[in-house]
Amino acid sequence: MSHFRAIHTIELKQNVEREQFEDFMLHQFLPTIRALPNCLSVELLKGYKGDLVGVAQSEHDYVWMTLWESVEANNSVWSKEGAHHTPDEILEINAKLHHYAANYSLVGGFTVEAMV
Repeated sequence: MSHFRAIHTIELKQNVEREQFEDFMLHQFLPTIRALPNCLSVELLKGYKGDLVGVAQSEHDYVWMTLWESVEANNSVWSKEGAHHTPDEILEINAKLHHYAANYSLVGGFTVEAMV
C-alpha cells in the first residue's frame, strides 16, 4: 500500500509577521496535524522569492504537506459519510490559521510511488 501526501498552499495576510506565522505553524498547527491518526509527518515549506538567476520563484508564500500511512488513512480522518470533514480535534487550531492566512487551499493528494 502506498503512502499518501496532501499538499496545501498558504497566502499570508499583508499585515502578518512571517516569524510569528512560522512560530505558530511549528509549535501549534503542525504538531496538531501530526497528532492525527496515521499521519506520519508534516512539513512547512517557504516559497522562494529570491532573485538568483535560474531558480524558480514560488507564487505561494508557504506550503504545508502531510504524509499519511495510506490514502485510506487520510480518508478516514478527513471524510465523514462520503464528504470532506474537518476533524473536531483541529477546528480550534484551524480557526487560528485564519488569523494569519488570507487564503489556504488544498492543491491535491498524491500517492507516493518512490522515495530514494
